[in-house]
Amino acid sequence: MQWNEVTRLDLSGSRLLIKDAMTMLDTGVSEPEWPSVTCAPGEYVLEIYVPQPFNAHRVRIRKTGSSPETGNSIGEVSVDHAFVAFVDYESFLSAVRADEEAYEEWTGMELDDELAVNFSGEIPFGDQKLVYVKSVGGDGVFPVFELIEGDATVGMECVLVD
Repeated sequence: MQWNEVTRLDLSGSRLLIKDAMTMLDTGVSEPEWPSVTCAPGEYVLEIYVPQPFNAHRVRIRKTGSSPETGNSIGEVSVDHAFVAFVDYESFLSAVRADEEAYEEWTGMELDDELAVNFSGEIPFGDQKLVYVKSVGGDGVFPVFELIEGDATVGMECVLVD
């Protein structure tokens, strides 16, 4: 399988999260409502498997320099807005909690505009970043798996097309 790098994400917290790009994070919960994995801080690379132009069949985010294997299922991500996104959960949530009104405006304006013109990429919210890719069929429910290397979890992978 030939993976193509899209962008990179610096993880300063300990949790990577996958979500519907346009669905806002719930600031009132202690645990994320989306699939997530606990990983070591560091740089992570977002990659897509694209056997046909503009049809990503898989998306993964893995620690830079790792050669992971697919591990256990960690749930499913439900998408109603055609894009899956990854964030550094603790850091992104902290930025959202600092200015929830700005986050709501950013989601409805800048993020919405970004997704309307790009297939994959990144967009900043304050000093944090959301990285994303368009799902093949648009909306749907997609399985998510942990990525492991040895005994360590080094990322996650979402299967957009079997």
